[in-house]
Amino acid sequence: MTREVVWDRGVSLPGHRLWLDPLVVRSFAFISHAHTDHARRHKEALLTPQTLALIPEARRPRGWRMLGFGEPMRRGDGRVTLYPAGHMLGSAQLHFEHDGTSVLYTGDIKLRQPGGVPPTFVPKADILILESTYGRPHFRFGDPDSTVEAIARWCRLALDSRVTPVLLCHALGKTEEMMLALAPYGFEFALEKRCVPCARDYAAAGRPLPGWVEFNGDPIAGRVLIAPPVGKDEIRRLGRYRTALVSGWAKDAEFARLFGADATFDLSDHCDFDELIEVVERSGADQVYTVHGYTEDFARFLRRKGIRAWALEANEQLALAL
Repeated sequence: MTREVVWDRGVSLPGHRLWLDPLVVRSFAFISHAHTDHARRHKEALLTPQTLALIPEARRPRGWRMLGFGEPMRRGDGRVTLYPAGHMLGSAQLHFEHDGTSVLYTGDIKLRQPGGVPPTFVPKADILILESTYGRPHFRFGDPDSTVEAIARWCRLALDSRVTPVLLCHALGKTEEMMLALAPYGFEFALEKRCVPCARDYAAAGRPLPGWVEFNGDPIAGRVLIAPPVGKDEIRRLGRYRTALVSGWAKDAEFARLFGADATFDLSDHCDFDELIEVVERSGADQVYTVHGYTEDFARFLRRKGIRAWALEANEQLALAL
């Protein structure tokens, strides 16, 4: 039986009326995680309970089916199972099986985790649809635990010099995981106002956080401040402070320079180049389709290794025999 994978403002398995992180509202769609570039007000969405809890009200789907990890669900005459993606709380990979063929959609995925957490599990599949944000070879990140330790040293040095360390992180997911990673070092935290609702939602969704206070412009001596990378007006009121960009984009000098940070650390919630290769190998897939980021570059690299790989681009609509 021939089935289709279609790109039309999102990935779709049209024979099964299933959209995967579409960019526009659909009748039924899988939302892999709660970041607003993936969440839409679909008529009905498939997602984990944590993802539903973290999606802002303005982006929340109008209806939903919540599915826990490892719990199979029938979709027509196929079967859907969700697995952790390691990107943030609630993030999920979708594994779809039908008529002896399996498809794995990773969504935003991260294999290596700090703090002794085992690497993210990658299910076996015949066809892999892979998020490839960092699909170029210069995006090779350091060991997560070593990078967290380096961030902790940087923060401690700033505090010992009576300077406020400011970590520039995405408000939802990265901020909270950064707090959890640094908590064993004994730091206390302050959050810029845009991070505050995200931290409250994260804790309410099942991930307890270390204690923190909201930064309102007053002095916060002795605390690590976490803020989004853009919009530093309130931070400038601190007087003595130093900033560090915490992102995989630290490996891109031009991108890092845009934020004017004093330091950069390549701690990412996405796979680096080598991890992307590992996802392909662990899936065992003989067909790979790349989405988001450096899609053409990574697909070309895989073809040179003898793997059938193509980029799903926004200006293409591809019907593929699976």
